[in-house]
Amino acid sequence: MGTNSKKKESTHTKIRRLEHVDIELTKKCNLDCVHCSARARKNVGSDELSADETEKLLNEAKSLGLESVGLTGGEPFLCREKLMRILDFCNSELNVPVHIHTNGILIDRRDMEKIGNVVSEITIALYGSNARTHDFITQVKGSMKSTWRSLNGLMRSGANVSVYTVPMKYNMHEILPLIRKVSDAGVKRIRILSLSPTGRAKEKFDEMSLNNDEVKWLNREMGKGQKRIDTELCGGFCTSQFYPELRMLPGHDSCLAGENRVHIDAFGTVFPCTASSGTVMFAAGNLRDEDCTLSELWQQSPLFQFIRKFHSNPPEKCQKCRIYKSCMSGCRVMMAYKYGDATIADPECKGPITK
Repeated sequence: MGTNSKKKESTHTKIRRLEHVDIELTKKCNLDCVHCSARARKNVGSDELSADETEKLLNEAKSLGLESVGLTGGEPFLCREKLMRILDFCNSELNVPVHIHTNGILIDRRDMEKIGNVVSEITIALYGSNARTHDFITQVKGSMKSTWRSLNGLMRSGANVSVYTVPMKYNMHEILPLIRKVSDAGVKRIRILSLSPTGRAKEKFDEMSLNNDEVKWLNREMGKGQKRIDTELCGGFCTSQFYPELRMLPGHDSCLAGENRVHIDAFGTVFPCTASSGTVMFAAGNLRDEDCTLSELWQQSPLFQFIRKFHSNPPEKCQKCRIYKSCMSGCRVMMAYKYGDATIADPECKGPITK
């Protein structure tokens, strides 16, 4: 699978819309989460994308059809000046909604007053129903207490707050208590994310990830729990394959990686999705390379061409399967991790299902 940034002539006559961009504002983070797909850390080099470079790539994305932006990290509030500048730029210049992903610890009162006005949604990460578990996963003592303080402050300020969590062996029995606790706080949406075999999680993925029986148990428990709370439990396309009891996020009923969205890391490398970030074979190219633009990568990158062709023309095993659209032969990132081949259909699938 070609992943370098050299261009090929596009076979498409119609320009594909790039509707959503997730941008890592920094790799720096005040936590050291055991599962971090970004491999964020406290100390990184100073060669991250500047605010000027970020605005330039967002301007280019707007010309390709940009409709929404996600700002992530690392921890976005560690580069507060750049964060606030990009927020203002997206609102005043691009007129697109912005979603922030954060651990919440560094949010102060000034931030809370502004966020409610300029951010469409802010998502706070929580990993356990008690401090012992949450702080073990973040590797920072006291992190849960600080995160809850910010979450409650944001709720009082009227911001649109959601929470996300990642089920692992470390916290699987606390997912339901956490959901109830978050619901009691008034949060209306909790997003469940699948553990991705990238970043630090790759080092202990088999140790941290749930086995099939554990996944089935948690899926049943979340299905029952959803009926007892006034909070939406939801998941994106990949997560919903493991936990079908979750509500599907709007517009996420198929894999959108490289189809209408990209993830750009703090140093300008473009990936199909956040789950693939940092994995060399899924790097489409770097926007700092000479003559490498977002538009060219989006339209002509061999990696994106492969993904789109795979989605529309799957392996023979899947072509006659009536439920292909619900699994799309498995996550390409997961196939690359488990089998060393991103081009194959999931060998564990018993399909095709034709009736």
